[in-house]
Amino acid sequence: RSSSTNVSNSSQMNSSDTPANSSGFKTGLTWDLTPYEQQRKSHELLHDEELLISPKSLQSELTCPICLDLLRNTRTTKECLHRFCCDCIETALRSGNKECPTCRKKLISKRCLRRDQNIDALISKLFPVRNDSDDLLIHNRNKYAKKAIGTSLSSDDEQQQQQTKDKKKKRISESSSSAGSIPTINDIELQLKPMNNINLYATRKILTPLNATINHLSKFINTRMKLEQQNSTFIEQEYQWFINLTDDIPIENTLTLDKLLEQHWNNMSKPYNIFYRAISH
Repeated sequence: RSSSTNVSNSSQMNSSDTPANSSGFKTGLTWDLTPYEQQRKSHELLHDEELLISPKSLQSELTCPICLDLLRNTRTTKECLHRFCCDCIETALRSGNKECPTCRKKLISKRCLRRDQNIDALISKLFPVRNDSDDLLIHNRNKYAKKAIGTSLSSDDEQQQQQTKDKKKKRISESSSSAGSIPTINDIELQLKPMNNINLYATRKILTPLNATINHLSKFINTRMKLEQQNSTFIEQEYQWFINLTDDIPIENTLTLDKLLEQHWNNMSKPYNIFYRAISH
């Protein structure tokens, strides 16, 4: 019953109940406000002549989508009104991309672009020291580039010198290895001759360092004998060494070859002969 009453009340509204506007005309409109709208406070009108906007909020508007830097010599497309640096968009058009890099609208030529001096003036006002910082950046870039080139050249020179040294060392090692048994200053040529007439023994010619002792010669004979006999039951023997066949006193086992060279072989021709015999037990 109440709903029918409301409908009847609203239907009974005539032109005399409608509010009039400021000009005296009746609008013929009614507003049904929600409880929230009835409680809400209206915003105050802004009468400021100046608005404060941070540069960060303008970053997307002042940045070139191609180089991602601040716009330089700004060009705006006539169709879609997107902004680019003059060099960036002209390079893109010359490369064959006849379209806007942002929205892909067709750009036939540079005639589809126009200069935007307002954006250039805004950027110069927001960033007055931009030109000075750009000059400093270019100077530092050239400085570090020259330094990097000098460093790379010096490293290349060092690497080349190291390669040259390595090549020289390699040549020396190859020449020394190819020389084989060529005697050096610290080596001595010996002929090891047995004193007994046994077929098992034979004259052996060796090249050995001067700091070797008589014991080393005995070990060498035992090693060669074991290899030649190929017998697992080989028993090492002790040997006596002599300068001449007619000598009766053997050489001391701890005596070095440089001492023998100084005492006995100083005036003799190479190779030097030394005689040995096995000690019978």
